[in-house]
Amino acid sequence: MGVIQFPDLKKTEINFETLKKNSRKLNAGVIAPPKEETHCELAPEHAAEPIKSMDDINRISKFLINSERYRDNMLFIVGINFGLRVSDLRLLRFSNLINENLTFKDSFAIFEKKTRNTRKRKKNRYITINHAVVEAVTLYLEHTPGVCLSDYMFVSQSNHGISADGPLTNQSIDRILKGVARDLDLNIKVSTHTLRKTFCYHQMVMSHNDSRKLLLLQKMLGHSSPAQTLDYIGITEEEIDEAYKNLNLGSENYNYLVDSTIGEMEGVGCG
Repeated sequence: MGVIQFPDLKKTEINFETLKKNSRKLNAGVIAPPKEETHCELAPEHAAEPIKSMDDINRISKFLINSERYRDNMLFIVGINFGLRVSDLRLLRFSNLINENLTFKDSFAIFEKKTRNTRKRKKNRYITINHAVVEAVTLYLEHTPGVCLSDYMFVSQSNHGISADGPLTNQSIDRILKGVARDLDLNIKVSTHTLRKTFCYHQMVMSHNDSRKLLLLQKMLGHSSPAQTLDYIGITEEEIDEAYKNLNLGSENYNYLVDSTIGEMEGVGCG
């Protein structure tokens, strides 16, 4: 049997007292974990994560409103409440949500782009308009004169601030979301899929992981299994992480040992 070769790690001196203190803070959520260097080959990760914290969701909306970015706030709120793919989200018009008598609809039908191209059975998806969406759309309209029902909701803008005819592109929406994540220092992987994943994640959390809601989301997303849906919205990874953290088999055996060896370990470093 060959000798296992370990990577040549940096010779960093270990202060045991500092290590113990920081470990307790980390477990309590006081400090954020550093970005770790790894010497293992890793498989590619998913390109986007849901926004799991309600505080972060509210912080994003407040940031956009305070910055007078009413279109981007409307995009964000509609995106996380409708759960549409960005290819369908970007093509929404105000007439989808608002009646000709200028009242909000209760719901509307949409024939999703991917569904029409991949499924043999053609079927509309029905979207219910909730209060958060009404507020975000109303706020945008209050600050944007001259909007028509036939206009795209998320219209692109020229460098001079003049509205163009076409909707935002997928790439533009991706840049907007990544820019907000960067400005607010959000510690998550963000892309256009983040909006749809956030919708699905909070649907599951609010239902307390109800199996019926999972099957509903599986159908809405067009996934082949419930496991694929859980993996898509980040529930699987979250539960695996909690499973490791909460197990701690045999941890009580080390309490006395760690406390009694602190004095002996102080000042111990690399030779």
